[in-house]
Amino acid sequence: MNIDLKAEKNCFVKRIFKGRMTREETAEVIVPDALPDILRILDTDGYMCLRGKDSADGRVTVSGMAEITVLYVPESGAGVRRVTASIPMELEGEGPDISSDCLITATLALVGADSRTVNPRKLVVRAECCCDVSLYVPESAYLTSAREHEGLYFRTESRTLRLPVSVTEKTFVFTDEESLGEPDAPVEEVLECVTHLKLESAKPVGSRAVVKGSAESTVLYEDREGGLRRKTVSSPFSQIVETDCAEEPAEVDVALMLTGAYFTRSLMDESGGDGLSLEIHAVAQCTAYADQSFDMVADAYSVRNPVELKTSACSVERLAGRDAQTRTLTVSIPTGERVTSVLCPSARVTGVGTRSSDGGRTATVSVCASAIYVDRGGELLSASRKGELEFPLMEGEEIRARVAGDVKASVTDNSVDVEIPLEISSTKYENTQLCGVESVELSENESLDKSALPAVTVVRGGPWDLWELSKKHLSTPELILEASGLEAGSTPEDNCVLLVPRM
Repeated sequence: MNIDLKAEKNCFVKRIFKGRMTREETAEVIVPDALPDILRILDTDGYMCLRGKDSADGRVTVSGMAEITVLYVPESGAGVRRVTASIPMELEGEGPDISSDCLITATLALVGADSRTVNPRKLVVRAECCCDVSLYVPESAYLTSAREHEGLYFRTESRTLRLPVSVTEKTFVFTDEESLGEPDAPVEEVLECVTHLKLESAKPVGSRAVVKGSAESTVLYEDREGGLRRKTVSSPFSQIVETDCAEEPAEVDVALMLTGAYFTRSLMDESGGDGLSLEIHAVAQCTAYADQSFDMVADAYSVRNPVELKTSACSVERLAGRDAQTRTLTVSIPTGERVTSVLCPSARVTGVGTRSSDGGRTATVSVCASAIYVDRGGELLSASRKGELEFPLMEGEEIRARVAGDVKASVTDNSVDVEIPLEISSTKYENTQLCGVESVELSENESLDKSALPAVTVVRGGPWDLWELSKKHLSTPELILEASGLEAGSTPEDNCVLLVPRM
């Protein structure tokens, strides 16, 4: 006789692939005819835009665009000019379970950018990007419940796990206009605008997620006196993202990515105040998590007939916790000459990695610090150097890092010290195996041989597992406690004597 224990089932999404992919591309850039020849390159910076993502036949592909700005000193030696380059990137990863049905989240980051001159009218620009990608597929696990049958006993277990239940996204566009320049330093020319998206909060409301954040744009401009100035402007936004959840999720994880960023000079008022008009294109990729209760039959036995159990197992990755902290990294950049003033310090996270040693695992955050400065001869120069932050890492922990706030610089002897505020966020995942009994095959025409079992067995020691004792001696936990003079539902102490009566 087959006793099917399957009841309803829990549906969720399972992450089948996670990876970090890198790509490096170069492009030749010709200086436009309207611009002067290059004397020397001053700085190279930019950001990444997401263009597309696809999966099929064991492969995932993420495409993006590196938007690069190269600042240079012209042949006259006075002022700063710029040229731009858009460099396409395509990153690929492989996995045996990847198919066209996968749900994809992907974030791109520019981790390296530099340039060199081929001649005064041509340069080669190199961009290196990193992509963190996760792929999910729909999954389900059966819940099982005990079925009443004479002489058949069940052990049930219940677990609550926070699991991803949906992956959705929303593309959106917003515009903003920000004041630029200072009263004593009106804008002559905007040289560079590097934009990054910052997530402020993501809260579930019903079956939706309310996402709030800002576009942080760092603007480098030249004032009318020929000086360089840097200003950060913040453009807030708020979006509602559908989560495809039947009920309100416990929490949502949102990955923001630029898909495009455009800026133009504008006049803020009739008096001719300087402004910057921004148009931001972005996508919010939302992974919703819900607390799923799994009620499972973990074991079964009969005191009358032989049984055969059919079990099933399902591996799930649960969200175990989140944490965020702010740290400050100081990078000392040697200059080789005495610095009179630092105009534009900046920093970029170039990588997040892990190391293993006898002392455990550690996380490393690599940062590249740069500074444009003026030497004592009045010449405009630049220098950069990499620094690293290291801290302990727990098993199953994933780290994200970003520059959070203004980068500051101070001048020392023949060097520039750059102070970089970093926001370190960590998410911990745990792999959990769900095992349960799906069905019981009961041999009703065959009886158990109890001749080798005494009517009552005396056991000493501990610690005790009343279920295992009952299963071994064809008894029940309730009978053992009653025969041993213990209260129903109590836990026997170690080193006590138990009487185990056979049913």
